[in-house]
Amino acid sequence: MTSQPAYSLYGEPANRYSRPAQSQPNSRLAAASAPYVGRNRCIANNDTCEGPKAKETDYCVGHLRSMAKKDDK
Repeated sequence: MTSQPAYSLYGEPANRYSRPAQSQPNSRLAAASAPYVGRNRCIANNDTCEGPKAKETDYCVGHLRSMAKKDDK
């Protein structure tokens, strides 16, 4: 059996008349205007920490403190 899109069973695509939100008039979702500067989140715990990076490091303040405690022991 071969797969086919569900809309093909009914004759026309479901999103035929829809447009992306940013192209809609008076849309709250604005088009991206600033360049992407990269991800600004901690990389600890296999990249699952959601804390913001501390200045000039790859870790959040909490993980920097816990690493400092480990080094002191």
